[in-house]
Amino acid sequence: MEFQAVILAAGQGSRMTDLTAKTCKALLPIGNMPMIWYPVQMLEKAGFECAIVIVLESTKSDIERVLLDCKVKIKLDFVSIQDEDWGTADSLRHIRDKVTTDLLVVSCDLITDIPLHLLADVHRTYDATITVLMAAIPDSAADVPMPGSKSKKKIERDFVGLDQHGSRLLFLASEADFEESITIKKSLLKKHPYINIRTKLMDAHLYLMKKWVVDFLADQRSITTLKGELLPHLVQKQFSQPKPPDKDLPNPDESIVSTKTTSGESKFASTLLGGFGLRSNRDIYSYAADDYLTQLAREYSTWNDHRGDMADCYHGNPIRCYTYLKSGGCCVRANTLASYCEANRHIPKQLSSLAPGREIPLVHPTVTIQQKSQVGSDSMIGEGTTVGEKVSIKKSIIGKHCIIGEKAKISNSVIMDHVTIKEGSVVQGCVICDNAHLNDKCELKDCLVGTSQNIFAMSKYTNEVIVDREQMMTI
Repeated sequence: MEFQAVILAAGQGSRMTDLTAKTCKALLPIGNMPMIWYPVQMLEKAGFECAIVIVLESTKSDIERVLLDCKVKIKLDFVSIQDEDWGTADSLRHIRDKVTTDLLVVSCDLITDIPLHLLADVHRTYDATITVLMAAIPDSAADVPMPGSKSKKKIERDFVGLDQHGSRLLFLASEADFEESITIKKSLLKKHPYINIRTKLMDAHLYLMKKWVVDFLADQRSITTLKGELLPHLVQKQFSQPKPPDKDLPNPDESIVSTKTTSGESKFASTLLGGFGLRSNRDIYSYAADDYLTQLAREYSTWNDHRGDMADCYHGNPIRCYTYLKSGGCCVRANTLASYCEANRHIPKQLSSLAPGREIPLVHPTVTIQQKSQVGSDSMIGEGTTVGEKVSIKKSIIGKHCIIGEKAKISNSVIMDHVTIKEGSVVQGCVICDNAHLNDKCELKDCLVGTSQNIFAMSKYTNEVIVDREQMMTI
């Protein structure tokens, strides 16, 4: 097995707390399937037979049960962590003992139809330290209305520097890290005088990485996140120089076991302690060193990764970061309320490419639809739902066991499970969470209604978040 698959599903949804107050992020419905089902399905489609799923201790049993109901074929090894604010790098560090090969790491909120071999081809070609999936952010992303908010959402931008071929990742930083100007090192410009800085690329949180990166993380506990800390660190270290050898190293003819430190501890023992993450001053380049057979293969190979000079393969860079830019198709991260709504709007048209060979009906066979009702081809209705007469449903996802009353109009909305919408109600651009109840002739536009909320008859709301008081937050 070339890659071990790891799904990160321990996030608490800090950017969408109104949705995750009663339901864990990984189980939020998208197209009437749990969010985590999509990366699992992607791995199945690529031929993976097993994967590690990192979850919170409090949500482990629920996620196991739901995925079992989804009848996934891949064998899943659930690893739980404590319900604490761990970063993505912390989660990966936690499974170090299970890591035996290079990794494929994906977030549970990624929905994409990319054939994974395209990403793997880039990774193999350049023997990359890490290869990142990126996709263009649509120009219309900022114009998408967000339930509960009267203002347009602000897009968090990254400065992504690519080489002239568009594959080598040369520079990466968040827009928030700069005020007026960007600083780029001269050493980088000497090696790559042409750098294409792009600001409309999304890091999809799908990475292929070397096993040694996890070993490095185990020793560097100050790094807590993959995208925000580890990836920029690796990108920066590509063009730095290794530290010079320690002048205090023992004579090569002497036994290192017998060499004592000031504390009386052998340096060999100190290295072992560092290897277990207790303390390590190892240079990052020592983790990236190739083994003897790899060095020998490169020495005798005529293949090279570049043209235009006679330099050694990879120009002698032990750390190499690359990216695959996805164009077209489906690639969205449902990690905010706005992107969650957008993912649901597009999912009916994307199901055939996301799950080829699997029949997922847009309208479940058990749905009851009364006369003169209209359900658009861009909508989905879940199991056991009842739709009354003269109902209009457009560009919306209706969950399981819902009751939609006569003459109700629903558009551009996400209606979760066991929701009741009574006669004459109008719902536009909203998210209605589980077990909510809308009485007769309610009018809601661009609102978020929390779990088990009861909306009185004739109520009218626009751009409101209607949740329990203890759940309220500022958007």
